Amino acid sequence: MAEIGQRLTRMLDWVRRAIAHRHAPLVALVVILACSLAARVFDLEAPCSQPCRGADAHTLVFDESYYVNAARVIVGIHPPAGSPYHEAPLGYDANAEHPQLAKIVMAAGIELFGDGPAGWRLGSVLFGLVAIAALYALVLAAGGGGWLAAGAAGVMALDNLLLVHGRIGTLDIYAVALMLLAAVFYMRRRPVFAGLVLGVAACTKIVALYLIAAFVLMELGWTLRARAGERAEGAEAWWRKPVLGLALLVGATVVSLLTVLWLLDLTVPPWDPSTHRTFTDPFSQLAHMLSTGLGLKAAGAPGISSPPLRWLLDQRPIDYARVAVNTLVNGRIVASHAVVDFRGEINPFIIFLALPALGAAIVAAWREADRVAAIGAAWCVGTFLPFLVASALANRVTYLFYMVIVMPGIYLVTARLFSGRQLSRAAALGWAIALVYGFVHLYPLRTFSGH
Repeated sequence: MAEIGQRLTRMLDWVRRAIAHRHAPLVALVVILACSLAARVFDLEAPCSQPCRGADAHTLVFDESYYVNAARVIVGIHPPAGSPYHEAPLGYDANAEHPQLAKIVMAAGIELFGDGPAGWRLGSVLFGLVAIAALYALVLAAGGGGWLAAGAAGVMALDNLLLVHGRIGTLDIYAVALMLLAAVFYMRRRPVFAGLVLGVAACTKIVALYLIAAFVLMELGWTLRARAGERAEGAEAWWRKPVLGLALLVGATVVSLLTVLWLLDLTVPPWDPSTHRTFTDPFSQLAHMLSTGLGLKAAGAPGISSPPLRWLLDQRPIDYARVAVNTLVNGRIVASHAVVDFRGEINPFIIFLALPALGAAIVAAWREADRVAAIGAAWCVGTFLPFLVASALANRVTYLFYMVIVMPGIYLVTARLFSGRQLSRAAALGWAIALVYGFVHLYPLRTFSGH
């Protein structure tokens, strides 16, 4: 028994030394990225009818029916009859309500890997991994420690909503990855570079611009704190000039957005299927996107839509794609087992902690000048409020998957809640186990996840 005790002691000492090594969080990030890659590419072709032969046998998941078909038109492939944009002129972007960039990436995937799931979805896989790595970098840029950075990256990797959008051909994951890179530059006091990247992010999905509101809120908070007699340690010179930083950010964003949109319009002009109008300049294109977005009203039965406050308190999950195996007895279905179940749903062990973690982050940002808490809280509020205002004042229809761009802030504040002195290691371990359970329970390929 004494020998066994000594071996356990030596093993624990080795674990402590390994965890304390300065490169250990980076190793943890590599492991997280490797596991995330495996989770995203596993059976990437699903769902697919049997026999699974040819592009038409693969089911397009949720809004892939719009974006994948738009990418097909860009590369000169007519979508199947009855599909969106079947009649669109080849070489144009028929999904004119969104910028072209992400669809051009999908089109490049089709050119490289063929008209199939690899071509449609590998871009999302890549940008999903970039987003995880960028969140890690953002924590470091905000002054957080390596293990907090790895923890936030792990929380992102275990969220079903980001997993699903990181393996299907939709636009949101492209925007999130680039928004996080822009935030890294901004927190490293490079507002011009941040603006240039944010402008490119808006060329994947225009809602990326909501991140500007997050930066404004963060700067406003620092300014109010300074006027109350406090100073952010080691950052006084920077935070005394918030207007200059924001002006540089906004100016660079506008220049980047207009320049990239102009180049995209020259390369792949947007074409509106309802009016058959082609947009040849970024200003008319932006006006069309704005009018189309505001024209989507919440009327009648809610369907898959839900108001923004419900996203935080009582999710209305969206069934993206489902394939079930039925058990028949005397010709009647007595049981149904889902083997593929893509759902727009946030890991419940993340979202149900969002509000308390946000409150704790706001307090820490004010009292302790915690920059991780500040950017996390500002991201949560700044990217969420536009959806809330649009829903309340313009009766704009909203959906749970809009939370994709809000979630990085929630990952930051919830990971921070379980770090350092906030809660015990036992509580952090328990939460980590709960996160893994929630991830496995919602994993879309149910045979693999043990359902």
